[in-house]
Amino acid sequence: MSLNIIQKIKEQKIIPLFYNDSFEVSKSIVKSLYEAGIRAVEYTNRGELALENFRKLKELAVTEFPELSLGIGTVKNISEMDAFIDAKADFIITPIINEELVKHSVDKNILLIPGCFTPSEINIAYQNGLRMVKVFPADLAGKNYIKSISPVFPEMEFMLTGGIHADAQDISEWMSGGAVAVGLGSALVKKEFSDEQLKEKVEQLLSLLNKK
Repeated sequence: MSLNIIQKIKEQKIIPLFYNDSFEVSKSIVKSLYEAGIRAVEYTNRGELALENFRKLKELAVTEFPELSLGIGTVKNISEMDAFIDAKADFIITPIINEELVKHSVDKNILLIPGCFTPSEINIAYQNGLRMVKVFPADLAGKNYIKSISPVFPEMEFMLTGGIHADAQDISEWMSGGAVAVGLGSALVKKEFSDEQLKEKVEQLLSLLNKK
């Protein structure tokens, strides 16, 4: 299952991430993303209603978005991890890494994509059997960082998040630097977008990226 989700992310080349207090708005965003061809989404744990909304989205996905892998982001401790595992999260993304979190995810048999920045942090993931990490914040690392670090970790795959534009050229430059995918938050899921505008933007982005 973990390899299947990683493959989805790599094929998409982007992973949309967002949070909204409103379940109805959250549902509409997921629907637009799904209709545009997205099959892996990161809902972020950045509000009091995150867990409640996530549970409802997972319940809805069974019938409305059957091919969707819905993960939770911005998880920072074991208590939060357990709450979202109970809510049937398909994967977990964290802004940080520590060995306790990594070992707990392994014990719980759930895909963890931890946030890393330094070689030492990436090594924690590597030594515990993880094969994908999120480099965050990517804009501080720069577009050539992965080229420098990947020879040390040849089996690791890197998703970059933070300061990346929802633009095919910009994303392609990050991927040319060694990323297999990028996370896109407010640069893609804009508050001012209508459902149709979001769908069209994502369709266009996926089309352009898959041509490259």
